Amino acid sequence: MMMKMNKYLACLFIIAAGLCVASCTKEDDFKKFIAGGEVTYPARVDSVIVKSGNKRVQLRLALGSDPSITRIKAYWNNRADSLEIPVSRAGGYARDTVNMLISNLNEGVYNFDVYTFNANNNISVVAHATGSVYGDSYASTIANRLVKSITQDVAGNIVITWLSPLAGEKFIEIKYRDNSGAEKIIKTPEGALTTSIGDYQGETVLSYRSVFLPDSNAYDTFSKDYVNITLPAYERQLAKSGFAELILPTDVKEGGFGWLMPALWNGVYTGNGFATQPNKPLPVWFTFDTGVLNKLSKVRFWMPQDRIYRLEAVKSFEIWGSDNPASDGSWASWTLLSTCEVPKPSGSPVGTTTAADIAAAEAGHDFILPTTVPRTRYIRIKVLSNWGNGSFQAMGEFTFFTKERL
Repeated sequence: MMMKMNKYLACLFIIAAGLCVASCTKEDDFKKFIAGGEVTYPARVDSVIVKSGNKRVQLRLALGSDPSITRIKAYWNNRADSLEIPVSRAGGYARDTVNMLISNLNEGVYNFDVYTFNANNNISVVAHATGSVYGDSYASTIANRLVKSITQDVAGNIVITWLSPLAGEKFIEIKYRDNSGAEKIIKTPEGALTTSIGDYQGETVLSYRSVFLPDSNAYDTFSKDYVNITLPAYERQLAKSGFAELILPTDVKEGGFGWLMPALWNGVYTGNGFATQPNKPLPVWFTFDTGVLNKLSKVRFWMPQDRIYRLEAVKSFEIWGSDNPASDGSWASWTLLSTCEVPKPSGSPVGTTTAADIAAAEAGHDFILPTTVPRTRYIRIKVLSNWGNGSFQAMGEFTFFTKERL
């Protein structure tokens, strides 16, 4: 009995000793792995934003609060290409954004794998991102905006009317010289169909180009060469709000038809104009005050639209100016500014009008004044003839222009 007990105890001792040896061996093996201390891995980037560029991209890498990150490495082309940049966490635990610019890329879509590293060369979990690269192929699809018209408004501002933009156009960049001769650069709002420029120097070159973003998150813009336009000389309309009738002793009166002189500057050339007393031998004249002393550059005249190139519509007239007209209506204080004869495009006989004649009458007839004319405030119109030898004289509307700035 005693012998059996001894054998049993011996077996227990052997088993216990074996377990102890096995346990100690495993513990020693584990100590080999942590001999240099516990391994700490850096946090991966919080986010990666790929900003498309012209044969390049910018990766915007948002880092978390891990202060141990010392560098970042990005791979692309199935890890065949890579770029590494150092990281300085100057803000301690503050959140940072790091920009990585990758250049010399071909056009196409790229997948990026981004890792962070710490000072012990330990690597983070990967962060993935996808983005596009643009280049010559994209550039071939864009074009500068086309100009529909360039006009001057009543204040003399240049008004550019644009056709519709191509997709991706963000703005139009415009370069011009202001009235002092200095170069100015402005940008139109996205999708704008008109642009007004007031402080330009006349008869100089305005240059423009459309600027495109291939997508809303793009890093680079694309554009073509500038388009050049020669601007007209500065010229503005005289404000008609200051015009007033001035009746002098020798002037012809209104004819009693309800066509009164102020209709000559009411801005409506399609309605009634001014009609003079009938049966007055030519020439006859009338006077009005523009309200401001100006050096006139151009006069635009409209015939009454109900009788273009016929009847009593005035055909030829003189424009006289004065800054202090004699109260007796005499001519000594007046200077001849221009002699004007209304042209008829078709040259057809009175009573026959063509489409070209009608269009010219609607547009009004411009008469350019010599650059030597003096500054004047008062205007006297002397009527010389009408189209149909009518018994009175009828005129539609006048607009006066000056190159003097306000």
